[in-house]
Amino acid sequence: MSDVLKCFITFCIFLSSVAQGVEENNNYLTGLHNNIPIGEIDGVSLSINIAFPRVVSDEPRPVLILIHGGGFISGDKSSKNSQIQKLSKLGFVSASAMYRLSPEFRFPAQIEDIQLAIRFLKANAARYHINPERIILSGSSAGSYLAVMAGVAANSNSFSHHGLYTEFDSSVRAVAAQSAPIGDFTLSKYAGRPTVQRLAEPEAVNLKELLEVMSPVTHLDAGDPPFFLSHGDADPVVPVDMSREFVRELQRLEHPYEYYEVTGGTHSFRRSAPEQAKVVFSAYLKFLQAWAH
Repeated sequence: MSDVLKCFITFCIFLSSVAQGVEENNNYLTGLHNNIPIGEIDGVSLSINIAFPRVVSDEPRPVLILIHGGGFISGDKSSKNSQIQKLSKLGFVSASAMYRLSPEFRFPAQIEDIQLAIRFLKANAARYHINPERIILSGSSAGSYLAVMAGVAANSNSFSHHGLYTEFDSSVRAVAAQSAPIGDFTLSKYAGRPTVQRLAEPEAVNLKELLEVMSPVTHLDAGDPPFFLSHGDADPVVPVDMSREFVRELQRLEHPYEYYEVTGGTHSFRRSAPEQAKVVFSAYLKFLQAWAH
């Protein structure tokens, strides 16, 4: 075989590999991808599901991380797959993050896992073609507590990085939370609430100090992101007072927020107040779009 022919064949193989690499990359940046590993903490392999828009963008995309509910004792990130796929059609790279569950894992395990997901995405911003300064957190019920907590604790040194992506911070652009258990857990009226019972270590040496660290309001400061909060005034699962008290603190600090209280709304707006739920959802989408840019 002549040297010229060898060079030609080598060049053709090179072009083929480049084309295949581009195709694989484009395919990877579209559609739903499950169980992407993000790191291991305390022997648990954590992962994330990501839904990319079908159309590849020239500009890095904003990110929306959904956090599932389940009272901290159940639930799975894949339950949000349908939602993140729908939201990816709005131009977001949408993700559903895994976190360790109680009672096997107590606070701050759950918040550590969500912060890891944020740092993982920032570390892979170039790979996933995302804007690391445009990450928004969203959740309802237990997921909303973790969204708010991650938002207010991003500039705190209270939680361990476990040596994973420590060169990146956990700050986010904005937070949206529905029916959030975000009370001041040092108050006696919240002592028996599921959030306290399921997250706080029952044999904690200094329980009051732990409850203070667990309370999002104690971390709230001017450097935190804007909040979109909604709560039903007839919620039998999470008292509406929790959101009201958090909002009062936001008002005191003159911190940016939107709050929607649904009259007659229970833990699920769609079931208890479907027409008001549509109004809240529309405002939610506007909030996401406003802070994605």
